Amino acid sequence: MVPVAQGSVIAPGAPPSPAEAPDYRAEISLDWLIRLRWGAVAGQAAVIAAAEAAFGGLPLGRLAWLVGLLGVSNVVLLATRRRAGSARVLCGATLTFDTLLLTALLYATGGAYNPFSVIYLVHITLAAVVLGSRWTWFLAALAVGCYGLLFFGHRSSETAHAMVGMRLHLEGMWVAFAVAAVLTAYFVVKLSAELGRRDSEVAEMRLSASRQQRLASVTTLAAGAAHELGTPLATIAVASTELERAIRALPGALGAPLLEDAELIRSEIERCRAILTRLASDAGQLPGEAPVLVRVEEFVGEIRRRLPAGRLQRLLVSGCEGGVSITAPRIALQQVAQNLLDNAFEAGDGEVSLSFERLGPMLRMAVRDRGRGMDPDELARAGEPFFSTKSPGAGLGLGLFIARTLAEQMGGRLQVESRPGAGTTVIVDVASAEPTGSGRLA
Repeated sequence: MVPVAQGSVIAPGAPPSPAEAPDYRAEISLDWLIRLRWGAVAGQAAVIAAAEAAFGGLPLGRLAWLVGLLGVSNVVLLATRRRAGSARVLCGATLTFDTLLLTALLYATGGAYNPFSVIYLVHITLAAVVLGSRWTWFLAALAVGCYGLLFFGHRSSETAHAMVGMRLHLEGMWVAFAVAAVLTAYFVVKLSAELGRRDSEVAEMRLSASRQQRLASVTTLAAGAAHELGTPLATIAVASTELERAIRALPGALGAPLLEDAELIRSEIERCRAILTRLASDAGQLPGEAPVLVRVEEFVGEIRRRLPAGRLQRLLVSGCEGGVSITAPRIALQQVAQNLLDNAFEAGDGEVSLSFERLGPMLRMAVRDRGRGMDPDELARAGEPFFSTKSPGAGLGLGLFIARTLAEQMGGRLQVESRPGAGTTVIVDVASAEPTGSGRLA
């Protein structure tokens, strides 16, 4: 079994679940939150000054301490936000602190009678947009609870207002606030999740369009190469045939060594033609074959027969026993395996492992080498067409790109795990196709 480890690049497939907002959104929102809190400091100071001038009787010392605490906490937030481990947790903790601090300010300035209790909704909305559902429901529950606590410290206010219905009105406001908080949290979380899903889909569509554009350039290059090289290869084939006839006409054993060379030239020409045909048809495209039942043990046997003796001694195979099979295009699957094995053998002189594992309707094939590995920059570009970590002239950088494209067209995905000095592992998950209703992964 080959687990997905850190330091891996996964070929894009389904967009990530938007149930929780991505952490980068929290990082961006921290800057805006800091600005908003500075605005809150200035706004609270202005409102307290205006209320004191109009009505008087406010506990200015306590209020100044609370407003100052908000300013000091913002300075601390500004100084520590770059060193914090998780922007999401820091942002959530800040909004929690602000909710409690708002409760203290409201408690000191009229409790439930203070109309600024609606500010609770600002914190809930910010959490819904930035932090996702868990933080949003936590802050919504905290705000409703804090709002309810404001009633208990100001029961004497009923006699001060001399109105029995005022408390019922305020309690109705509390219920209305709770409903508004729940609805705000629900709809804003849903809207934010939908926008996140749309963003993921748009990003995936752009990435897919970019891959298709590169695929078109690779296919054009392959077709052009096959066309341009076809004519000189045909000329060489004709010349080698004539050369072979002339050699055969020589008397005795004089032409035997030359005849072997001529036959070798013809066989290599046929090999070049086969390679060009495959390059033209398989450059990231399925060769138009129907899925068939591929028995992994037989599939591995075909791979072994194609390997030179030196590479065959370095190959370690596991997981192909037990009659494991998959319904898939055989040639495309062979192309994927061959490309990955070629890269692995060329990465170093050590052992290369080829393993198979059944994962429900998927077949996982993993190829691991003991080469130098890739640094993060190289890993991020792994699979791009014409990008290669080999020395100049040693490869075109198309093997991994074609393998990934074929894997995706077979309903699977490809991922690369690598660290400098620890080698590289390429994992391909291929789905079992059932074109006639009888195919299955056994």
